Amino acid sequence: MAEKVTAKNEESNDLEVLMPNREITLAGEIITVREYSFKDALTIGREIDQFAALIVNEMNGSNKITIEQADMLIMNNLELVYSLISTSIQKPISFIEALSYEDGLQLLDWWWVVNSGFFMNAVTRKIIRQNAVKQLNQ
Repeated sequence: MAEKVTAKNEESNDLEVLMPNREITLAGEIITVREYSFKDALTIGREIDQFAALIVNEMNGSNKITIEQADMLIMNNLELVYSLISTSIQKPISFIEALSYEDGLQLLDWWWVVNSGFFMNAVTRKIIRQNAVKQLNQ
C-alpha cells in the first residue's frame, strides 16, 4: 500500500537538501561534516579548483570516473584531501591523521556524500569553461 506523503515528510526532505550536513562520531567525538559554503568556496577556492581539475583530468573526456580512479586520486593527493576535509569538519589535519582506519574511512565516505554535489558542480563548470575556450580557439 502506498504511503501518503505529508508536509512533515516533505519538510524533512527539503531540510536534507538545504542542509546536508551530517553528524558522525569519530574517535569518541561528535563531528559535523558540513557542505562547503559560498565563503568556503572563496576561501579555499584554489584547493577546490585543484581537486576539480584532478577529477576532470582523471575523467579524460569520458565524463566518468571509476571508484578505483577516485581512490588513486585521493591516495596520490592526501595533503590536498586532508586540507579539504579539514575545512568541512572544522578540525585540524592532525585530527584526521590520528583517526583509526575505520573512522578515517567513515569520514572520507561522509565527506564525499556531503560534498560530492559541490565538487561535481565545480567539475561541470570547469568542463564547460574548457569547452568554451576550445570553441573560441577553433
